[in-house]
Amino acid sequence: MAQEKRMAGDYEVYQALPIGRVEVILGIDMANTENPYLVCYCDQNNVFGVDQFYETEGYVDYLEAMREFTKLTQGEIEKLQTERSAIPEPMPPIQPAQCLPLKSEDDLMGRIVVVRSEWLRPEFRTADNQLIWVTGGFGASGNSRGRSVFAQTLYSGDEFRYYREDLMGFLKPEHIPAWATEKLAQLHAEKAPSKPRPRDEAR
Repeated sequence: MAQEKRMAGDYEVYQALPIGRVEVILGIDMANTENPYLVCYCDQNNVFGVDQFYETEGYVDYLEAMREFTKLTQGEIEKLQTERSAIPEPMPPIQPAQCLPLKSEDDLMGRIVVVRSEWLRPEFRTADNQLIWVTGGFGASGNSRGRSVFAQTLYSGDEFRYYREDLMGFLKPEHIPAWATEKLAQLHAEKAPSKPRPRDEAR
């Protein structure tokens, strides 16, 4: 059975380079006589995990389109380099031996969990991207038939959607870094309900 073509609208995806938090896409539609080439971004970080194409631009010349494709790719690399340089300490990947494996009955809601490094793109296989705080999803419940888990990265606060099987386990206490303890304390402080002021102070 022939593999189904990946499409970006009417354009067949000719090149797709995952880099950073996006894919850079080059599409071709030779039936389009005005702009047969398309360059855009794509991500799947949504509830349904489907392709979302944005910042699309059409080109009449292939080499011009390739120059833009390369320019967008280089821009994503520079963003990653800037992010890495802002992290003040090494972030080696978390290994399976440092974790307590997840059990089917474990409830993940509101807990810190470790993402399997192989699920992450190579540029994100570091501890700051592996530690996540679970915020919802059917897959967060114990013994659930659901798979989706919604969470935010503990270090950056970026929100992502995972499958339960993408998660490796709970980090053992002796391996919890100081920065993770500090970030978790910040999260709890942000989520804590504010205390009502006395009536005479509210005036």
